[in-house]
Amino acid sequence: MELDKAKKLRLDAVCSTSVQYNVTKILDGLYVGGRESVDDLAALEMLAVTHIVNCTEDIPNFFYGEYEPMPCTTSSTNDPGTISYLRVPISDDPDVAIDSFFQSVFGFIQNARDSGKVCLVHCSQGMSRSPTFILAYLVARENMSVLEALRYTRALRPVISPNVGFMRKLVELEVRTRQKASLDLVKYRKDRFATIDELVIEASPSPAD
Repeated sequence: MELDKAKKLRLDAVCSTSVQYNVTKILDGLYVGGRESVDDLAALEMLAVTHIVNCTEDIPNFFYGEYEPMPCTTSSTNDPGTISYLRVPISDDPDVAIDSFFQSVFGFIQNARDSGKVCLVHCSQGMSRSPTFILAYLVARENMSVLEALRYTRALRPVISPNVGFMRKLVELEVRTRQKASLDLVKYRKDRFATIDELVIEASPSPAD
């Protein structure tokens, strides 16, 4: 009963555009958001955002010159009043090799945070692409398991639900860094909006059992 209630609250959040497009603080110097979080310069300045990771193929880098599609490269200047951009030109497709961009995004985020600045990672809705990079960062740089990272971020932003292919890449990263997986991909594939408790890998019974 409690799990059903928790799931309903999450699905209600998924349908709420106010939640989808709000900017959410994840850590000091690190935010995640959707399309409508990146074209309001006054709002970005209020949050002191200096770095933006744009995880889309088509949303402009609004405050860096004239928009042109570009590969995964950093756009920046020496002017302290400008915003530095890193475009990761991907679609929300489970077959996209999102992990091939992990290290460049980690470095971009870390550079901002180490300099006392603020990085915003965004996609269209702040649900799948950008949260995948946030979750990967928490696993790789903050020593969290995938389940811990998912629980932590969903408490802040309930819509976070990477597509199944992206979640597979997160679990692969977790296995490389922690030597074991914490999230059951079979369960996640069946229901990516399941609660955290429903996604735990169940321990195998011992021979004595």
